[in-house]
Amino acid sequence: MNLRKFFACILTATLSMGLLSACGGSAPKAGLEWIDNPSNWDEYLNNAKITSITSLGNNFRLKKAIEKARSGEDVNICYIGGSITEGDHLDTCYANRSFEGFRDTYGKGKGDNIHYFNAGISGTPSNLGALRFERDVLNNEPDIVFIEFAVNDGDDDDTKAAYEAMIRDALEYKSQPAIILLFARMQEGWTSQGWKKEIGAYYDLPMISYADGITYLLDEGAMKWEEFSSDYTHPHAEGNAIVAEFISYFYNEEDRAEASAEDVTVPAEPMYTTSFFQGCHMVERSSGEPKDLGSWRKASSGFHFEDGWTKLFDDSNDPLVFEFEGRCAYVVYPAKGEATFSDLVCDVYFDGELVKTVDFGEHVEGGWGCPNVGPLYRSFSKGSYRLEFKAKEGSEKSDLQVLAIAYND
Repeated sequence: MNLRKFFACILTATLSMGLLSACGGSAPKAGLEWIDNPSNWDEYLNNAKITSITSLGNNFRLKKAIEKARSGEDVNICYIGGSITEGDHLDTCYANRSFEGFRDTYGKGKGDNIHYFNAGISGTPSNLGALRFERDVLNNEPDIVFIEFAVNDGDDDDTKAAYEAMIRDALEYKSQPAIILLFARMQEGWTSQGWKKEIGAYYDLPMISYADGITYLLDEGAMKWEEFSSDYTHPHAEGNAIVAEFISYFYNEEDRAEASAEDVTVPAEPMYTTSFFQGCHMVERSSGEPKDLGSWRKASSGFHFEDGWTKLFDDSNDPLVFEFEGRCAYVVYPAKGEATFSDLVCDVYFDGELVKTVDFGEHVEGGWGCPNVGPLYRSFSKGSYRLEFKAKEGSEKSDLQVLAIAYND
């Protein structure tokens, strides 16, 4: 059954009233019940909302954030993920829509005490998310953190460790933010939510699977993929409105639910080796100076990383040098389509010894500057690093960029 006309009606009503009930800071209390034989869009959407909630989890922190919002205290909501979170249109993306819904429902007065931070970056997975988590999320003193990387991540252990590291960093942060895991899917059904749900359950976290909610609507014939997305994965305006409705329902159910008696307990042992990604600090021009600029100059043109360093297209090849104390070290470098870009080489010294020479190709056919993560060296104990970046021998005359480096203590 094609219920697009029903969707159009509900979307118009939703946008005119706000995604959540804007009733002076009082959340709606009516819950939803499953409808066995749905016959219209509203009834299918009812079931999809129920399906989208994977777990309410431990809601101790979320309850505190909602009460802070109602009392007029400042509440910061942060979103981190890939292009689905970033959104093509900032005002219609699910992140902004769900923020506005929370603001209008739980904020005091006009909701000026509710603040929005969108740290979505297109084409990026959890390993870059973990490196920039302090810069883009924790430094905003979050009260609520959404983590969305389900269509950007694979299923290797490094990716799982980076995803879990963001969770542990947030759980242990001084502002004690509530963490909400959000799971997306692609047109053909791909999503990495399976192992993400396992990690979420391990930490008893609230989880929303818009993948499951959308799959229900598609399988039931209540909606065609084109009514959710104009390509293979990204929700369009109407699709983002549905995702925001799922989040609205989730907030409503958490508000109705009994509060967890105590805060979530962080397990002593992680599921994966998160020590390689936990507690990372990102270094850019504004946050740290190199030991030696060499042939490089300040500034870069990387996507969302304009605060790095650039080697211009000439024969000079004196290295860009960094020195610091830490355990694990990484470089963030771009994938550039211009043929003038070549291979970035880094000599890695740890405690005075050359331990590794690594090579990263910055020229990628069709590349648009997407930031990539290059692991440099990993140690379980802290030591002295010296990193020397230069062009590969034989390709000295080339453009290169170091968008940022990252390390953990």
